Amino acid sequence: MNPIPANDLMSGNRDTVHLFSVDRDEVALWAFIDHDRSTDQFPLREALGVDHLDDKQIEGAVVEDLAGIGLSGFLVEGIGVDRSLIEQDIPKIDALTGSVVIVKGAAFDGAHIPLMPKSPLTHVGSWHLVAAPSTLEPLVAETAKGSVSQSAAIPAAPRNRYSLWMLIGIGLILLIGLLFGAFA
Repeated sequence: MNPIPANDLMSGNRDTVHLFSVDRDEVALWAFIDHDRSTDQFPLREALGVDHLDDKQIEGAVVEDLAGIGLSGFLVEGIGVDRSLIEQDIPKIDALTGSVVIVKGAAFDGAHIPLMPKSPLTHVGSWHLVAAPSTLEPLVAETAKGSVSQSAAIPAAPRNRYSLWMLIGIGLILLIGLLFGAFA
């Protein structure tokens, strides 16, 4: 998947990841991507031209802080972007310097809306996350074989009639004792 031109940029589905360079220094980056709930100021949301943006679905980074893994490695290993989809864009991604922001499609609450990034944002690319592996593997343990039916439910404990008669007898003795104590 080639990067999407900024003028045709859509939020995409929940598995879409957008990378933007941010023309801000590190200190200003954090203020830019922080949602101030007391004033509802959210500069990143405004710069993307959207009404809703879940701040838990965005990642800010300073490229130089990713020296060990690089920005492309962070996208693949840290965010989960499919490496085969960004392969041709790796030179461009790793050439970036300064502040970047990564916005996941889930930040738009599943809405498929146009994004209109404006300064200080520059759209670098949009890609998809790697599909999560299925965990629906058949169970192989011997105890997992067979089927469950209503008859396989835990049987009720057998009733102990002796205990029942014992409780009735104790109750009668107490009742007789109360009755004779009341007449004495």
